[in-house]
Amino acid sequence: MILITRPQQAGGNLAARLRDAGLDALWWPAFDLLAPADPAPLRACVARLAQFDLAVFVSPAAVRAFAQALADDWPAATAIAAVGAATASAARTLLRGAGGARIICPVGEAVADGGSEALWRALQALVPAPRRILIVRAQGGRQWLIERFLAAGAQVEPVVAYRRLAHVPSPAQWSALRASLAAQPRLALLFSSTEAVPVVAQQLAGDPALASALRGAVALCVHPRIEQALRAAGLSDVRGCEPRAESIQAALQARAAPAAPTPRPGIS
Repeated sequence: MILITRPQQAGGNLAARLRDAGLDALWWPAFDLLAPADPAPLRACVARLAQFDLAVFVSPAAVRAFAQALADDWPAATAIAAVGAATASAARTLLRGAGGARIICPVGEAVADGGSEALWRALQALVPAPRRILIVRAQGGRQWLIERFLAAGAQVEPVVAYRRLAHVPSPAQWSALRASLAAQPRLALLFSSTEAVPVVAQQLAGDPALASALRGAVALCVHPRIEQALRAAGLSDVRGCEPRAESIQAALQARAAPAAPTPRPGIS
């Protein structure tokens, strides 16, 4: 049994594709994504979009939120940066008129939203370097890219496009999980963000049987930074994959990845 912790439609669709492929998959989102508490700053950035050399999107959810506020065509002189292939695809599809803009995305990296380091390497090749940067992100997002741009002398304006709230599983979700584990006790989980790791642990902590299943679970992750968070939380069977049904199946069939030498306990 595998839990897909990715939020929104992308997570539900992936769970459905895995079920179509014959896996016992349950959509178990770590977060619910909501609009910003104050939408005015996002609307103001949309209105001033042409003033930026580059707009950086940290996830498909950031693209969707920005697209909903975008009334005019995307200005061709404002380049678009995406942290992963899924985010770049969302930008091409959802941002009105984005076909005329340059889109920068890491090449050859795992399909992962959260790949700020890989995106930074791609952005360093831009000539001339962008000076006015808009970063469209979640509330409480990472500061890493902002710090890199500021150190390079750029003007950076982060804007909150959405909020993440820990998902509260429904009675139906709990029943489906317990029934699946009764039939197939080995648990696997797919994580698409580091923030999801403690949230899912907290979700399952109230049930001793589920907490025990989590400690022995196969943890799949789409980025090395998530792998580090999982190992630090005490999970030893951590395997990398892309958020595609074929890649997930291959990772589940592979041999367990070697455990970190001295993992710190975090999931108990």
